[in-house]
Amino acid sequence: MVLAIVLMAIGVLHFIWAFSPWPFKDVVTFTKTIGGSDDGVMPSAPSTVLVGLALIGGAVLTLMVNESILLIGPDWLRLVGMYGLAVVLLARGLGGYFMNSGAASEFQRLNTFLYSPLCVVLAVLAGIVAVAASRR
Repeated sequence: MVLAIVLMAIGVLHFIWAFSPWPFKDVVTFTKTIGGSDDGVMPSAPSTVLVGLALIGGAVLTLMVNESILLIGPDWLRLVGMYGLAVVLLARGLGGYFMNSGAASEFQRLNTFLYSPLCVVLAVLAGIVAVAASRR
């Protein structure tokens, strides 16, 4: 449930960020802190919404694999999706440290101590869910 809740919350944030720099006061602060760039150019709304949909999809998939909501599709496909989610989160978590090169210092700090470690923790949780589902 923790994995689903966190993925859902981050997904909703991405929907908000598609149209607003909230909770930051301006776009430049947002892009330095969240995007890592100093240029003040927000990512495109469609790409931000797509990331939000992927995160919410991961939350829904987690709930389906846990049999907390109605199951859609074959078991093997949900299981492959769950392992895929774990791999993608792990790749972002470990690969995120390479994103620090040339990024704004605000982003580097948060990426090092929050974004990347959070992705690794979420990847471990997704892996646990996938392995547990494999054993059923």
